[in-house]
Amino acid sequence: GVTVVDPLTTFIEVNAKIGRDTVIRPFSYIEKNVSIGRRCKIGPFARIRSGTRIKDEVEIGNFTEVSRTQIGKGSLMKHFSFLGDTIVGTKVNIGAGTVTANFDGKSKNKTIISDESFIGSDSVLIAPVKIGKRVVVGAGSVVTRGKVVPAGSVVMGVPARIISSHRNFKNKIPIPAVFLR
Repeated sequence: GVTVVDPLTTFIEVNAKIGRDTVIRPFSYIEKNVSIGRRCKIGPFARIRSGTRIKDEVEIGNFTEVSRTQIGKGSLMKHFSFLGDTIVGTKVNIGAGTVTANFDGKSKNKTIISDESFIGSDSVLIAPVKIGKRVVVGAGSVVTRGKVVPAGSVVMGVPARIISSHRNFKNKIPIPAVFLR
C-alpha cells in the first residue's frame, strides 16, 4: 500500500512505519522510529529523522528536513525548510525556506505551531516559540525566542510584531482558501 517511486535512491531504516497510499519520492531518507500516516507525499530529497510523527494527508516536499517533530493532518511543508523539535497542528502551511531555530548552543527548544496557521516563506522561528491558531506569519519574518503569538494574529518583520488581530472577527483571517482544505 506504499508507493516508493525509486527504490534504488530511497532509504527507509528498520522500524519506520508508513501508512497506506503514501508516496515516497526519490532521494528521500526515512530514519528508524518514524511514523508516517496514510495518503502522505514525501520528497523528493526529504530527510525524515528519528522521533518524527507525521499524521495523514501531509505533504513534505523537496529539500526538507524534519527532526523529532509532530505534524498534524493535512499540513504542508513543500520545500527548502527545516522543522526540529516542533509540534505542528492540522492544516498548517509551512512556507519555503522556513526554519525552526531549535538549538541555542546548550539545549534543543520546542516550537508549537497551532492549527490552520500560515508561516510565510523564509521565516525563522527561534525556539521556544508558540504560534496560536490561525496565525499568519509574514514572509521573511523572525519570531524571536520566547514569543507567544496570539490566535488570529498577523505578524511580520524582524523581529516579528503583531500588525493585525482578527479575534473580533471570529478568527477569520486572510488565508487563501487553497491552504484551508
